[in-house]
Amino acid sequence: MKQPSIMSRPVALIAVVLAVILTGRAVDATVASTCKEAAASDVRVSLQLCLSQLSNQRGAADADAWGLAKVASLAGVNNAALAADDVKTLLAGNPSLPMKQALAKCAAVYSQAGFAFAEASDEINQRSYATGKKKLEEALAQAQQCNAAFGIHGVTLPQPLAQHTVDSIQIAIIAQAITGLIK
Repeated sequence: MKQPSIMSRPVALIAVVLAVILTGRAVDATVASTCKEAAASDVRVSLQLCLSQLSNQRGAADADAWGLAKVASLAGVNNAALAADDVKTLLAGNPSLPMKQALAKCAAVYSQAGFAFAEASDEINQRSYATGKKKLEEALAQAQQCNAAFGIHGVTLPQPLAQHTVDSIQIAIIAQAITGLIK
């Protein structure tokens, strides 16, 4: 019985390493190409945020558009939860009455936004895309209501809540655009 030569092992190792590298690039290309398509389909989509949000989410690396729409919706759930935590922290700091009123509105709308994002993911998972997009529209509207509450009460939207609001709005738009790409 002939043993494999020592020279064939490095060749095999190089082939395996190349396959892993190329597979990784293909996976990254799926997220990148989907985000690029989403940005091309809706001018409101931030390509940079799409890439950063989706590439960091579990399950995104090997997902198609259907999977990425669900992943984006679940990223919205996570972001809404972070925003709700920020509201609790800000309320604990004894804010002024107008700030407290704006924060109370945000607490309510981010709870609703989180549910809307979760329901969108469920609808998309069931391949009920139109209903999923409606739920994403609800999540978008909720985030916008938080933003508006600060204007109504004449106070500035504080960080990091301001960033979570921007991200929630953008994640809803991204998830809608990706859902629209599903064939």
